[in-house]
Amino acid sequence: MPDNESGTITLVNVIGIENVSQGFKDKVMLIAADLGVNPNFLMAVMSFETGGRFSPSVKNPASNAVGLIQFMRPTALGLGTTPQALAEMTAEAQLDFVAKHFKPFKGRLKTLEDTYMAVLLPAAVGKGSDHVLFKKPSLQYKQNSGLDINKDGQITVGEAADKVRARLGAVNVGTGEILRRRSEGAEVERLQEELVDIGYLTRAQKQSGAGKFGPLTEAALKNFQRDNHLDANGTYDEAAQAAFRQLSEGVKINSRGNVVRGLQDRLIAIGSMTVAQVMSGPGTFGPRTDAALRAFQRNHGIEPTGVLTDETYQALLLAAPTAVPKTDLLDGTSIETVLPERGLGYITYNREPGGRDQFGRASTIRTVERLGEAWASKHSTLPIAIGDISRRGGGPFPPHKTHTDGCDIDIRPLTNNGINEPTNIGATNYSHARTRELILLIKEKFTPEVIFFNDPLTIKEGLTRHAGGHHNHLHIRFTN
Repeated sequence: MPDNESGTITLVNVIGIENVSQGFKDKVMLIAADLGVNPNFLMAVMSFETGGRFSPSVKNPASNAVGLIQFMRPTALGLGTTPQALAEMTAEAQLDFVAKHFKPFKGRLKTLEDTYMAVLLPAAVGKGSDHVLFKKPSLQYKQNSGLDINKDGQITVGEAADKVRARLGAVNVGTGEILRRRSEGAEVERLQEELVDIGYLTRAQKQSGAGKFGPLTEAALKNFQRDNHLDANGTYDEAAQAAFRQLSEGVKINSRGNVVRGLQDRLIAIGSMTVAQVMSGPGTFGPRTDAALRAFQRNHGIEPTGVLTDETYQALLLAAPTAVPKTDLLDGTSIETVLPERGLGYITYNREPGGRDQFGRASTIRTVERLGEAWASKHSTLPIAIGDISRRGGGPFPPHKTHTDGCDIDIRPLTNNGINEPTNIGATNYSHARTRELILLIKEKFTPEVIFFNDPLTIKEGLTRHAGGHHNHLHIRFTN
């Protein structure tokens, strides 16, 4: 089981977990620690074998196997007990025999597949997901033909364990293992494969450090997190695992959440949806998102299923480079990320061609997007207007004395007529109340280093500071 330097594991809500006691969970954690296995792998196997009941007496009428891992009679006898005795135990007591069964595999159960093979076919432990268990024609294949997912006449370890993995729960937190820099193992390689499938890692990049969570994996994960409205911390945490799980199960009509919001960002960027359409249901996969995605798929030679498949995700990455910047986040100071021309809750003004005046650090651009989202939740029809940020790569940006390092942004003050147009603190269309509300939102949620704006009332409150020439725009410097 991972140590504190490589990962942390918590129990996830496997199907049927409500049927077990806290004492049962605690005992599973202890057994897993002794075996060196993810406790969620044990829980998933027991959930699958008992149909989610976690009953010590549940019996298979065909094989007469019984209990938490469906002990066959020879297995029970080999462990020094009988099926009848096992069935009469409490679930917690039977865990002692579950532990005894897995003991010969201590230190070898690195994957969910290996853990399940220790119950189904012990000889296959350690053989890998692609190892073939049964081939057609054979009695074993016939008895297990429902496991042949791709219908190729072969049942692999991965296919056999697929339904066990599903016991981890729909759109939940993956295997419960928090992965980060320096983590290693099969779950890291599984993450890398997911990142390859949707276009954040190349196959060569993965193979240069397969199963090792290094700088490339961290950077790719940060990009994925940022693009899908998650905290871009480079840690494969619960939120990131939930996003990948949702992608795996199919983002489609009636789906909701951050992955849908990321999809809508891309559809806006390529002109398939408008900001107004998205603002009517941000993060909700409704008929408009469905129609836009199907149209994109048709135009790119992809079957128009309306499902955000891996192929579709990759195509959108290529088609919407401003919505999905490919910046290498290893260097947090690089100024290579351009702000999309418009997004949820914001527009841009006085923008130069290609956004030459609106490049910033990746973290700054994401903060602007999050600010727009937060503002839109309060004022869906009145976006804020973003001005200068920095030049690509940083450096002098005359006539500005600042705006050199991708951390500064200009925002137009709000008006009292609901129109995004030039204004200043002395103009009749200037709204002190709305602008103050925006300033309070920025200070509350985004902890800026400083806000320069020459409204004497906000200065008196200590909300902004005076700076020459800042009567017609707010200058916000974000902490990075």
